[in-house]
Amino acid sequence: MDLSVIVVSHRRGDELVFCLDDLAAQVTEDPFEVVLVLQEYPAGAAASLRDRFGRRLELRIVEYPRGLGMPRARNEGLRVARGEIVAFLDDDVRLPSHWAAAMLALYRNSKVGAVGGYVDHPVQYTPVRKTMYRMLGLTSDRFTIDWGGFNRGPSNHLPGEQPAQWLTGCNMSFRRSALDQIGRFDEGLGTFWHEDVDATHRVARAGWSVVSSGRMAVQHYPSTINRPPLHTQMRERERLRVLFVWKVIGDKPMWRARYAARLLLQAAAMAVVGAAKLDLRIPLNVIRGGWEGYRGLAAARAASGAEKIG
Repeated sequence: MDLSVIVVSHRRGDELVFCLDDLAAQVTEDPFEVVLVLQEYPAGAAASLRDRFGRRLELRIVEYPRGLGMPRARNEGLRVARGEIVAFLDDDVRLPSHWAAAMLALYRNSKVGAVGGYVDHPVQYTPVRKTMYRMLGLTSDRFTIDWGGFNRGPSNHLPGEQPAQWLTGCNMSFRRSALDQIGRFDEGLGTFWHEDVDATHRVARAGWSVVSSGRMAVQHYPSTINRPPLHTQMRERERLRVLFVWKVIGDKPMWRARYAARLLLQAAAMAVVGAAKLDLRIPLNVIRGGWEGYRGLAAARAASGAEKIG
């Protein structure tokens, strides 16, 4: 079973090296290639990575002079990847040595179309913060999509496997035939946010099993490079979320009212986070981004070319 691991990286050379070290240390009998999508890296970066990892990893590298946005960058990686199974990692995650073997074992079931794992944030999320986020409804006990079309991830994960309605982009994989069936990543979703949720959810709606595994857990150390302040992130995330919500519940009765109610709950939860951080722009930008996304939904649908999935 051939595997391609695609790592999209935008000016994060130091973080990328740690990720590649972990990939080189994988204990698996199955061969795999690593496809690097490098954006805005200095001249000579690709050659340096080949010199450092070329004997330990089968590397394929594509370079771009500017940032592509995550959906397009993932699709560019898919364009050159050769594996029957394609996995995606962020450049700022750390992996256990059994990550690849645990993932590939689940694909022995021919009904499985996507596999991912728990993502821990050992620096960002203390046990107290995890508990608070769970109480506020910002996280769940698994990868779920709720009545308002909002996705929530697990605050913790069982050691084994469980069904999932979506997977997170920094630790997910697909059977290539499943991705080909849904048309790959939707570049109409913008530069960042929701393309992972959208793709994995469409795979599930197409009839494939989607599985999350505690054995594939990774540690995420989010880089500050290319990452705006939280209040800016909230505005962009909610602006872009509306297209995904429309795909999920746009054919349901009163979907606009359901979305509006869910957005207000999200803003209320983020108001608590904003108060803790002394930044009330966080909840205000949740509302602002949602309103901007709703007003721009027709244009977003046209750019996406998406149809509701019913």
